[in-house]
Amino acid sequence: MVKSRRKTVRKASFLIAVIVFLAAWGTLSTVKYMKSERLLNATRERALTELGTHLDAISLNLNKCLYASTSPMIANVSTEVWRASTAAKTNLSEITDGEAELSEIYKFLSQVGEYTMTLNEKSAAGKKISKEETAMLLKLSEYSESLSSQINYLISEEQSGGLNFEQVKSTLSDDEESRKLNLGEELDDAGQTMTDYPTLIYDGPFSDNIDTKKSKLIEKQPKISKEEAQKKAADFLGIDETELYFLSECESNLSCYSFYNSDLTISVTKKGGLVSYMLESRFADEATISEKEAIEKAKLFLNTKGYKNVKETYYATIDGICTINFAFYENSVTYYTDLIKVSVALDNGEITGFDSTGYLMNHTRRSNDGKYKYTLETGAKLLNSNIKLKSAEKVFIPTDFGSEIYAYEYHCVASDGQEVLIYIDPETGAEVEILILLYSDNGVLTK
Repeated sequence: MVKSRRKTVRKASFLIAVIVFLAAWGTLSTVKYMKSERLLNATRERALTELGTHLDAISLNLNKCLYASTSPMIANVSTEVWRASTAAKTNLSEITDGEAELSEIYKFLSQVGEYTMTLNEKSAAGKKISKEETAMLLKLSEYSESLSSQINYLISEEQSGGLNFEQVKSTLSDDEESRKLNLGEELDDAGQTMTDYPTLIYDGPFSDNIDTKKSKLIEKQPKISKEEAQKKAADFLGIDETELYFLSECESNLSCYSFYNSDLTISVTKKGGLVSYMLESRFADEATISEKEAIEKAKLFLNTKGYKNVKETYYATIDGICTINFAFYENSVTYYTDLIKVSVALDNGEITGFDSTGYLMNHTRRSNDGKYKYTLETGAKLLNSNIKLKSAEKVFIPTDFGSEIYAYEYHCVASDGQEVLIYIDPETGAEVEILILLYSDNGVLTK
């Protein structure tokens, strides 16, 4: 009887132990599964976001290819399309669990890369891009823009909980729009070839890329003390130096002393004692002056501070504050590298921001008196025949490496009304960059 009871107790204990083990194992498995699922979703979210970014790059460079006329530029934008399409295919595979090959989008990404590289080979052989090929580029560009919008919608829906990734996957794997896109035999026949073309070293005429070198303007200037810097900052602001307090000092390619009060911060270079930065923290009320008036106020402000040879290049207005970029201008040459930014409040015309970092880092005397193969007039004849010239000027533009190059800038208008800036090397005739202008109620920007 006792033995029977003991057996019963042992069995019950064993069963309880088994149940506890299974419950614990199930809990651990659930935790591991949830952790794995979160990691998978995070990977998919990143891939979806990157897919949208790469599609934007494809669309942008297809547009640039429409306006290009020289082989080096076509090589550059074709390579960018190929790289972006390759990266986008990887992202698509991560989202669709390796089933991306079933997607019409995957086919599009493969073919758009192949097609642009085929056009590059044709251009390198000295042949012109035909009207039919230009029409195909336009069609591909329009589709990539549409697809990018679709991806951005899926991102927002997934993040808000409106879609799960199975629904995202299903949508991407059965894209009706891409099936309607008649890619043509020229896409199917294009050979997928990749050459290691050099990347362009130009960073655009509105570059902030100035931290990679020493300032020629102030490197030989004498050092000043913190007290001297405070007085110069106060003089710049038109206030008593006792109204400013020391904030910090930095050691860099443009070492500065920084000061502040309740309204603003301001920095003065340790060498030469020049104001490099000033920002007033305040919100603007309803506008009482226009952007045009703000530009004039900014220009007058610069003149009073000793910056007389400057011209405005572009502006942007955010929350009632208009920020204007000014470039050094002399002897009919615009030096985009010598950049000064001035912010003006549209409610009362007050100067709320000043940034001369680009000017201080880059300004020096240059010479462009050499005899070049192309003049400003003959260089214009190298432009794509499908666009119209609006204006032309001589410029210095920055590079990714902190240096600069002399070029001709051509402001052009395409048949669809799109305005672009095309830069040509006066010695080689090669296009060194194409920027697409964007106009809005908030200003003029480029991409």
